[in-house]
Amino acid sequence: MKVQHRFHRTAGVVVIGLAAAGLAACSSDGDEPAAPGSSTASEQPAEDPAEFYQGKTVTVVIPYDPGGGFDSFVRLLEPSLEAQLDGVQVNLENRPGGGGLIGANEIYNAKPDGLTFGLINYPGAVFAQATDTEGVTFDNADWTFLARLGAINPIVYTGKDSGYPDFPSIMNATEPITFGIGGAGSDAYYATVILSNLLGFPANIVAGYSGGGEADAALLVGEVDAGVGSVDATLTRIKDTGTFIDAIISTEPNPKIPDVPVITSFGTDEQKDVLTALASVYDLERTLVAPPGVPEDRVEFLADAIYQATQDQAYQDAMTEAGLTSSPLPRAEVQSRADAVQQSVDTLTSYIDE
Repeated sequence: MKVQHRFHRTAGVVVIGLAAAGLAACSSDGDEPAAPGSSTASEQPAEDPAEFYQGKTVTVVIPYDPGGGFDSFVRLLEPSLEAQLDGVQVNLENRPGGGGLIGANEIYNAKPDGLTFGLINYPGAVFAQATDTEGVTFDNADWTFLARLGAINPIVYTGKDSGYPDFPSIMNATEPITFGIGGAGSDAYYATVILSNLLGFPANIVAGYSGGGEADAALLVGEVDAGVGSVDATLTRIKDTGTFIDAIISTEPNPKIPDVPVITSFGTDEQKDVLTALASVYDLERTLVAPPGVPEDRVEFLADAIYQATQDQAYQDAMTEAGLTSSPLPRAEVQSRADAVQQSVDTLTSYIDE
């Protein structure tokens, strides 16, 4: 059954109705490469990346306003990163706008010299490209991945009087569940659409709230039944309200809410495969990337410095004090996971397009 979309506006809020559906190493001129120790090889020694970076300034682009969660992840890392990049100045630049797309575009289109990189909202970037969002100038298959700083995966949660105390009750719903989402076209919006279409429960998505805080306020007064939002911020807003936390969109439990089931534990085997793909997108949520084409030696140098900085106790203590969850991953693991995500994008998009 094809999903039916109904659009209308009520007090500036977009309401989208979803009638849920069932599942369905040669040189370029062809000469032989020079043997190690030959005159050709010795005349072109490899550049020392440490020498290249010495005395330079690296710019780290943050595609959101100062003071928010994404900004804090980088700003708190800056002192430890400067210590690792001894003799290098780290300059943070906020480039907000377009739900993170302006900053992501700037990172992707920067000169690939290793002096510009930044933090992206990876799920937002994936869904923006997959849905042909206007203004996207990046290709998620071509990022130069450096490290994951964290994954603040979203949770699915329901109001205390909603009648949906757990995720199975959502899956078995026969009447539309009203979800409050902070923005049509946000990654939370697309995650909700995918869950509804994949698992077959009916949903009305009320989008257009100014942000997660406003959407959660609507849930707490019973204006909407359910929400999908990042775990750290949402837990703060719904603490001691009787709100049910039904699932987390992740492949691994979250230590803050260890008893909340991961989304991949639900559904049929076929549905679990799609849910794993969706959760894997969010497992790379806050990832540092550089533009395509950065020399490999510089990439390795940067990636190692970043990961070592995330292991600094001072950084970890600062993150804990700020109430943020640090869960870094090194470059190789990030690249492997990103490659797997790219193989599943078409499948995920098919549950948006229904």
